[in-house]
Amino acid sequence: MIQESDVIEFLKDRGGKATLTEVANAFDIPKYGPNSAWVILEKLRKSEMVERRGDFWIFTSKAPVKISKGERKAVEKPLPPPELTSKITPEMQAMMEMMAKTLAAAMRETQAPTDEWMLAEKPMTTEIKEDKAKMLSKYELRPDIKVEEAKKPLIGFPTGTFLDEMFLTPEGNPLGGIPICGQLAVTGLPGAGKSILAEEIAIRTAANGRKVLFVTAEDTWKSPTSRFDLQSRLVQKAQILKLNWKSIAQNLYILDAVATPDLLDWTTFAETYRYIVETRGIELVLIDSVTALETYRGALKYRVMELARYNQVHGVTALFINQRSSEEWDSYEMAGGIGLAHNLDGTIIVDFGRVYWFDQQIDLEAKRGEFVRIARILDCRLCNFVRRRIRIDITRDGFIRALEKPPFEERVAEAVEEPKPGVKRKKVEESEEEE
Repeated sequence: MIQESDVIEFLKDRGGKATLTEVANAFDIPKYGPNSAWVILEKLRKSEMVERRGDFWIFTSKAPVKISKGERKAVEKPLPPPELTSKITPEMQAMMEMMAKTLAAAMRETQAPTDEWMLAEKPMTTEIKEDKAKMLSKYELRPDIKVEEAKKPLIGFPTGTFLDEMFLTPEGNPLGGIPICGQLAVTGLPGAGKSILAEEIAIRTAANGRKVLFVTAEDTWKSPTSRFDLQSRLVQKAQILKLNWKSIAQNLYILDAVATPDLLDWTTFAETYRYIVETRGIELVLIDSVTALETYRGALKYRVMELARYNQVHGVTALFINQRSSEEWDSYEMAGGIGLAHNLDGTIIVDFGRVYWFDQQIDLEAKRGEFVRIARILDCRLCNFVRRRIRIDITRDGFIRALEKPPFEERVAEAVEEPKPGVKRKKVEESEEEE
């Protein structure tokens, strides 16, 4: 059986830190469960011998030192205190007082700022010398002089779904896809159809010969049981859409975090993600869903931010499927907080609920209290988009379809004139009767 001291020695050999996976692999024990790496590390943490920082378990200096039996006996007998053989002379007393005054003066000069604002503005008061100015100048960027070099064409990445009609050019024409290299969140209540939409986009894109990476953390790709797994459902959808499954299989890559729990470890996931993207030439990534990346509370927005920045540098378009963080529908709130949306280029809402607000009634041409399914682009920093909500539905064969034909024109409420005193308009009377 693995002892706690063995784990401590392993951490020392690893430079004082290691992940849960590294500890489990080193001693050939499971990560979780009885007599697992997690149990041993938790015991050490409660004993203040190790502490957890993110994915790493860090060895601290509070761990007890091994003492032999002979040394233990010697330690158990405390030595008598040594007798003072000399007295403090006046010269020593004066020198100690002078050192104390010097130390007190130094502490007063280096007193900590009273608040974080003073600490934050400290770099703004330092002197920038000439040698450092040359080093800092490399961070300075300037615009390209020629317009042809400064402006790239706005290109759409076709998905084959109604989303292609919801992203627009500045003139209001359909872009023909989601903005290329865009990092977009797809959020909504459970059961709204986010995964269904992502699956259709994956097989349509792969069938067109473009490399796709599909990360699944909610359903296994290929189950050894009789379950109608994710692969089976995609084959069925490809047959319904009359797509070439052989072409899809050649261009679609899968990361299954359900069947491979090691991918829930951030280091393992990030390295595998980079390997596939860089070696397979991935153009589109769909992650369903990103909540699996939250290895500890508050980590989700940082994980997504790392992936989004990596994708931008490598020219990868990505859709991050996310869950609603509240029960209120048609809302921007999502798991990971509003900070998650700030790190991405836009937010697509796929949701359902009952019509309540007046603007919902106008967009959807629905009565108050009517149950609807909607798709909506809440924001996009890369291009123009359709502002209003679009009515959608889930078909019997498992697809998301818009219930209205493109182009999706904006709808504006008709202006209602104020009735003259003593005169009521017919519409006003009818609304009062309904109330």
